[in-house]
Amino acid sequence: MVVIRPAAQADIAALAAVGSRAWASNIFSFEPELPGMRAHVERAYQAFAEEHFARVLVAEADGVILGWGAREKNDDYISDMWVDPVYQGQGIGSLLLKALKADIAAAGYATARLESHARNAGAIRLYQREGFAIVHRSLEWSESLERKIEKVKMLAKLT
Repeated sequence: MVVIRPAAQADIAALAAVGSRAWASNIFSFEPELPGMRAHVERAYQAFAEEHFARVLVAEADGVILGWGAREKNDDYISDMWVDPVYQGQGIGSLLLKALKADIAAAGYATARLESHARNAGAIRLYQREGFAIVHRSLEWSESLERKIEKVKMLAKLT
């Protein structure tokens, strides 16, 4: 049984590992891998987990973290959504999105926001199934890819 719970400091290593595995399995399906990119991303996920674990919800089963989502600034913006590639397609992302949207609504916001690489079709489909709509497309600098990429900004009404 999958449980959604707040992350704890003891989860930091697992958050970093799941995030970097999920990112790599997805992004390298449509972007070239540059030398050193994987190591850079692993360090970035470790730093994010160390700094923001208190703003993360994890999906866990039998003591294993299957995925996680974050509201880095504790506002209406979902900054991160990652499901371990082994567990993708099993409803984990939907459970996390529902929980994050419920937290955002409980904090008094009428909408939830997120963004994604425009070529991340699987994630965009998930977000659309969960009530998000694309409201903007633009080219933005990607620190991890070290170039501009097309991003979509998405919005869901919570009422």
